Amino acid sequence: MVSTRFHLVLLALATAAALSATGCGEADAPPPAGREAGRQPLRILSLAPNLTEILFAMGLGDAVVGRSTYCTYPPEALAVPAVGDTLHLDLAGVIRAEPTLALLLTRRTEVVRRLEGLGIRVAAVEADRMDQLREAIRTIGTETGRPDAARALLAQIDADLAAVRRRVAGLSPPRTLFACPMTVGSARILVAGRGTFVDDLLTAAGAENAYPDRADWPTIGPTRVVDLGPDVVIVNAATKGPADRQDTIRRAWNALGSVPAVEAGRVHILTEPYLTIPGPRVGRAARLLAETIHPGLADEEPAP
Repeated sequence: MVSTRFHLVLLALATAAALSATGCGEADAPPPAGREAGRQPLRILSLAPNLTEILFAMGLGDAVVGRSTYCTYPPEALAVPAVGDTLHLDLAGVIRAEPTLALLLTRRTEVVRRLEGLGIRVAAVEADRMDQLREAIRTIGTETGRPDAARALLAQIDADLAAVRRRVAGLSPPRTLFACPMTVGSARILVAGRGTFVDDLLTAAGAENAYPDRADWPTIGPTRVVDLGPDVVIVNAATKGPADRQDTIRRAWNALGSVPAVEAGRVHILTEPYLTIPGPRVGRAARLLAETIHPGLADEEPAP
């Protein structure tokens, strides 16, 4: 997940959701008596929403003994004690959970040192791009002794993305701007730059990122939006807000009447949290983007 800025935005957006374990990991026999082969009992602390999603999708939900405050899905995850997050970690809660393995993102090295100081094995991964997500899943498979479950999950992700790519094959890719409002009513917005996870999703969905530069999540203003002239705008409004939040966002975009997307009525406000969570449901995110960007797809029956 990119820079510290994007990490914080992702946490703010994430009410998170995890893909149910659709058979992933069935090729692995569960570790006997909750143990990894040749290791102490497997008790996992998961400190990022996408990592929690991956664990549950791999059939490891029962081994998760602590989660971040932002790991709120699947519903089963809510039964796991929350221990804050990597910015405000409840070390007493971590100690009570007695984890043997902690999974987190690589941005806060001081958290790694604290956890290792408690005698907890730590695996810090990256998932800022699709290739990093794949490597993170493989690492989790290795660290938990479930490589077959990791391979099964990767195969499912590949199949989901391939299905979306088949549906958009041959379609003209509209220039699409993916935006996250910093605050309601603010003229400053965050956009997905080239090389981000969302940039990968746009490509899979048959779109061209309207932001031309390789960047994490740059902040731009209305003048820059006009200069970019996107054909489609996707506004991610996943976080909670006032009841009229979407109306406020739409009014702000409608003020930019010279932008092709605004003129054509192609500013779409989406509220699905998984759009910015690099986890097992990336195929679902790509499908939603494809059907939003290419409206005719929503009326078609997806190919098997």
